[in-house]
Amino acid sequence: MFTPRSYRIRPTSDRVREYIFSCIQVDVMNSSVLDLFAGTGAFGIEAISRGAAQVVFVDNWTESVKLVRQNLLHLGLKATVEKKSAELFLRTNNYTFDFIFCDPPYEFQRFDLILRSILQNRSLSKKGAVIYESSSRAAMLQESGFQITRQKKMGDTRITFYAIDDENCNLSGNV
Repeated sequence: MFTPRSYRIRPTSDRVREYIFSCIQVDVMNSSVLDLFAGTGAFGIEAISRGAAQVVFVDNWTESVKLVRQNLLHLGLKATVEKKSAELFLRTNNYTFDFIFCDPPYEFQRFDLILRSILQNRSLSKKGAVIYESSSRAAMLQESGFQITRQKKMGDTRITFYAIDDENCNLSGNV
């Protein structure tokens, strides 16, 4: 797999990726996956290798998009790769995903907007999960319409799983 030459891309560590996939195990088979803030595409490529039916990679940085395409080509895989901001993609896509993996830069401050966009655009299936990788020092985020179903701190990284909270969710677009 090709890796970045720039400090701007922080690939998910093998240990963190292994933990995430141990949590979702067989559920990834035949699922649809969004690798948001794709970086090198390592998460989405792992999902493909574990039997995901569809993976979409999204990143707004040209170097990341090139890396994802290069890694897919190198491995002989095909998938959709889009150069867009996370917010724009979520506002304009017509997909519903079973898993949405979000690994923005640790200084990213708009994850609440990402979660709201996911709800408003119905981008996550009812039984799906948003998997958020953040700094373990960042403030915890609890967003209306979602419940935290699992969380783990791994060194400087926190992994948080969000599911749609049917009891506290207004899917009419007003979140």
